[in-house]
Amino acid sequence: MTPFSVLLIRVLAIYLALNPLISVSPMLFSPGSDTSINEWLPVLIAWVLIPMVTGVVLWFSARALANKIHGGSAAESSVNIREAGLVRAGSFLIGVYLFVQHLGITISQWAWSGIIAYGSLFVIVISLGLIVGANSMGKLYKKVKYAGGGL
Repeated sequence: MTPFSVLLIRVLAIYLALNPLISVSPMLFSPGSDTSINEWLPVLIAWVLIPMVTGVVLWFSARALANKIHGGSAAESSVNIREAGLVRAGSFLIGVYLFVQHLGITISQWAWSGIIAYGSLFVIVISLGLIVGANSMGKLYKKVKYAGGGL
């Protein structure tokens, strides 16, 4: 399960690093963008730089994160993929994705207009719970899966 999680973490890292850059590139290369780039600089930093740095950090720490998610089990068969492992890896990756996206939204809204995005702050708290509680999500999945099995 660990190699699969490493692969998923690296795919998420590539997505996080490239998606904001691709979405902002039309604005950067449009006519007259030189004059408005100073106005958009805080937003560009929040939208582009934070996800790119997070993607690079995720890429280089993918193996350590996968070992932490799955408890560092050494010998694994590449065919044996358990459902609880997928739930742990998936909840961790969803938490990282939500954290990075909503952190950028929160910073850009605060820098641009001084407004605190409470909805995004709530999502950041939930995403931190998904990141830190990935093992708990796997245990919860097992309990829910086998609940009512004695009926």
